[in-house]
Amino acid sequence: MYTKDISSTYEKNLKNEWLLTNGIGGFASSTLIGANTRKYHGLLVAALGENLERYLVLPKVNEYVEIKNNKYSISTNECHNYIEKGYVYQEAFERKLLPEFLFNVEGVHIVKKIAMVYGENKIAIKYNIVNTLDEDIKFDLAPFVNFRNFHSVKNAKSYEQHFENEVLEVTLGNIKSEKMQNNEYLTNDVKNTPYKLFVKVTDSEYNDFHNTFYKNMYYRVENSRGFDDTENHFMPGEFSVLVEANMQKEVFLVAEVSKKFSIEDKFLKSLVRSEEIRLEKMCKIASAKTDLEKDLVIAADNFIISKDGKKTIIAGYPWFNDWGRDTFIALEGLTLKTNRFNDAKNIIKYFSKFIKDGLVPNYIQDGGGQSYNTVDASLWFIEAVNKYSEYTNDLETLVEVYPKIIEIIASYKNGTLFDIKMQNDGLISAGNERTQLTWMDAKVGEHIPTPRYGKAVEINALWYNALKVAQNIYKIFDVKLSEEKQNELRENIFKTVNIEDAELSEIINGSLAEKVKMSFKKFYADEGLFDLIEPFNSQIRPNQIIAMSLSYPVLTGDKAIEVLNLVKDKLLTEKGIKTLNSEDSEFKARYEGDSLSRDLAYHQGTVWTWLLGEYAKAHENTFKKKYAFNQINELLNDGCIGNIAEIYDAEEPREANGALAQAWGVAAMMYLK
Repeated sequence: MYTKDISSTYEKNLKNEWLLTNGIGGFASSTLIGANTRKYHGLLVAALGENLERYLVLPKVNEYVEIKNNKYSISTNECHNYIEKGYVYQEAFERKLLPEFLFNVEGVHIVKKIAMVYGENKIAIKYNIVNTLDEDIKFDLAPFVNFRNFHSVKNAKSYEQHFENEVLEVTLGNIKSEKMQNNEYLTNDVKNTPYKLFVKVTDSEYNDFHNTFYKNMYYRVENSRGFDDTENHFMPGEFSVLVEANMQKEVFLVAEVSKKFSIEDKFLKSLVRSEEIRLEKMCKIASAKTDLEKDLVIAADNFIISKDGKKTIIAGYPWFNDWGRDTFIALEGLTLKTNRFNDAKNIIKYFSKFIKDGLVPNYIQDGGGQSYNTVDASLWFIEAVNKYSEYTNDLETLVEVYPKIIEIIASYKNGTLFDIKMQNDGLISAGNERTQLTWMDAKVGEHIPTPRYGKAVEINALWYNALKVAQNIYKIFDVKLSEEKQNELRENIFKTVNIEDAELSEIINGSLAEKVKMSFKKFYADEGLFDLIEPFNSQIRPNQIIAMSLSYPVLTGDKAIEVLNLVKDKLLTEKGIKTLNSEDSEFKARYEGDSLSRDLAYHQGTVWTWLLGEYAKAHENTFKKKYAFNQINELLNDGCIGNIAEIYDAEEPREANGALAQAWGVAAMMYLK
């Protein structure tokens, strides 16, 4: 549980945010005082269409208390040259299972609790209102409406509205299908029945407005990031609820995006509690006992979504989709450590269908893999399969995906897209000066701030690990499969993978792995490991810890200890690990400014939280004892409450930055708790 007194300054209250998700890619998010500072903030950002395009629909609901002839706003909004100061009536913010907001207006006490309905584009808000005054008061709710892709800002139009049977119906329109190509979003019209927003407030009267807008809402974070920062929202009308003198009343608001209003009155009041029960169940399944363990289980749940009837992992909120690399780095922490084994299996199977030329796609869209320019996603996939096997002993799934593992290895060995190929020394070389294939993948126009083509240290650590996984899984088959089943498996491999019998033999007998391990010594520097060889790069970066963090470390003993000590001395911080040591001439102290400035700093010193997980695993593999880290609560209560930020500034004061909630950052904390 997190409790924050809201008596501090306005500026300070904008630093923290909250997030709710619905299991299909949609979300709700804002600051602790309700001021939307991002174009991505809103009470309902719906995931629509087959690709789950995210659309802002309900930016917020303004709330007012009417006492006698005075109308008090308890909402906070920032516009150019004007701030609506509802936060002066807010006493606290609490995050238990769900976010809660506590207000006091002249003796009228209000507790607001927000929930998203799992698996639906639906938000539910419960208001508990206690009127201690000797006179009746009114509680008013005015929804804001817009309908736009969440990556853009747009002045809303006057949408057609209709009110009938206590339900407000607003016709929104059609969505646009979105694809990313060359780091740009391309959109196409989708012909379908227009989406509608439905809003219902219990025990209320509705008064419609005429052509009314909330104008010039200002997003200060977007301004600092160099993006458009101002827009107008449509206000269709206002719901009013009477609360009698010295009485308490519960009021429920439900809003959904669909083709037809689907909420029966008998279920409407139970939506918030139903989500609390679901989250409690997730904690029970994960055997979470402490508050910290429960917080991490709830955080992990945000990223596991259903898409096209299959399970996948959202890389981060608010702006990321499901990315192959992030999915398999995060899979153990988010699913296996929370006992969501069936979800893990479904994710592995889902991505395995789209492996092409031995490559796991960056993301999946329009029913197929998109953008395969990644050298490490496939190798992280193999590591995730191995972890899944260790947790579940699921032989059937292993047999099913093992040909895919061999396909990946054979493709890397013999050469595949993007110049990915094993060289004569057994090491993998990938890319050229025009490509960015590793996780340090920033690109500014044609400029690549962190060129890592050639032989990268973590890619070859992952390559060795993949070969050892393939070898040792086959040993499991040797013991647990009948001779007939083994023959069937081999036939399936030769049928689906372009590989010779001798090549398969050097994989399953371990000889190729041993060759790679010997050649890996080429990465040995006087202190630590080179980040790249051929071409050589001696910059001190954190990628070298992955040589010790995997199921089968390629680096052990004194050299491993040396690497850990180097990373500890030069890169480790209390928030995460720097991507470049501060003495380097290319080091960037802060991740700030416009898109160009931020991309240039993204991997040039900026601290990443996910690397803490790799450091912890490397520490445990090397020293055979758990790495002691006592900052998880601080990270969970920093930035987006109950989540782990993507990145932090390289130097103090380290501000949470990037995506406000990142899957592999949460997964990393699972190794540290």
